[in-house]
Amino acid sequence: MKRQPQVTEQTRAHLMQAFWELYLEKPIDKITVREITDRAGYNRATFYLHYRDVYDLFEQLEDSILMQIRQLVNDRLLGEETLDFSNHMGFIVQLAERFNRFMPRLLAGDPSFAERLKAIITPLLDRFIIPADELTDDERDILRNFYASGLLSAITTWMPRRDRMPIDELIALIMRAVAPHQAERA
Repeated sequence: MKRQPQVTEQTRAHLMQAFWELYLEKPIDKITVREITDRAGYNRATFYLHYRDVYDLFEQLEDSILMQIRQLVNDRLLGEETLDFSNHMGFIVQLAERFNRFMPRLLAGDPSFAERLKAIITPLLDRFIIPADELTDDERDILRNFYASGLLSAITTWMPRRDRMPIDELIALIMRAVAPHQAERA
């Protein structure tokens, strides 16, 4: 029997939403399939049609978020001659904002997620921010990690604030700190 794609996606979305709600309340190792299916309104068999276990669901969610960010970086940002942070960084932050409730939890709760996210954004740093000729490989690696960690930390600090500054102000603030020569031109 073939399930309709819309129904399958809706079922997956409900299971994922139930998982997120639980994940925001407690660590992943304390979440059970029973809790997810009870909250989503499905039985355990339905869960196992889509996921091997709670960790598989979690991994698929992370992969989905990272795929969207990777697509943005590869399709929009790396193809440009110059990086207009005041324009392009907004796309990244808006994407992160889409996952507003979850991104700080993912970055704080799963070190591998933060590392995978850094790996996606470091080509931007290498191409547009870190000078290629003036530094040794070790110096570039240190700066790459400094910028990537700082950017993720700034976003993680900014996201949960109730009265947070608008995105364009956040981008301007980061640009003044990270690339003052580009911020002056914007």
